[in-house]
Amino acid sequence: MALLVARRHAAPPLTLTVGLPWLAVPPLLLMAISIHHPLFAYRYLLYCLPALALLLAAALSVLPRPAQLLLALMLAIPFAVSHQAIRQQDSRPWDTKSLIATLQDRAAPGDGVLFSGGRCDLIASAYPETFARLPDLGTAQTAAERGTVNSLPANPALLERRLFRATRVWRIACVHLSPGSAKFAAHASAAQEQALAHAGLSPAYRDKAQGINITLYQRPAPE
Repeated sequence: MALLVARRHAAPPLTLTVGLPWLAVPPLLLMAISIHHPLFAYRYLLYCLPALALLLAAALSVLPRPAQLLLALMLAIPFAVSHQAIRQQDSRPWDTKSLIATLQDRAAPGDGVLFSGGRCDLIASAYPETFARLPDLGTAQTAAERGTVNSLPANPALLERRLFRATRVWRIACVHLSPGSAKFAAHASAAQEQALAHAGLSPAYRDKAQGINITLYQRPAPE
């Protein structure tokens, strides 16, 4: 950035005028807002990445060819290393592979699922083959059906009816949450556990994966 400022007269016109505010103002504004109401999250700033690419390309354009190659190499190496790191399973908040393996090994026809915690139900969207045979008892309408980014939760009466008809329910609780989300999820989790108990379903199997608690609820075998 300092190089681009120092050689701004050799850079393409309006590069700094457009790129710098685009890159700097949104994060600074979001940080200021977050002092009173925590909102800072990287996903809200993804649209600043084109500005970074624009400024990097402009910086390369004002350098001689050997320096361009050297700077490109210096940028490529850390990008490649970080890309490989975020592709690893242990870099993710939820170990969905272990969850899917458990369901594929232990789930039976007629089982239902109940998601808890944040937007944990998005896991079903990522593995449609596994969850196609496991109806989501806690959702009244999926995000795809609504044409929105969030599903519509089942109201207590609908959830109660579904649980009373179920014989086995897999409760999938995502626990890798922000403090605000964790507080809301705790209330929702308690309500789910109460509904499961009221329907006569009790824990029969428990497992854990990174960021996920898995519990199978089922009805006691008749005596």
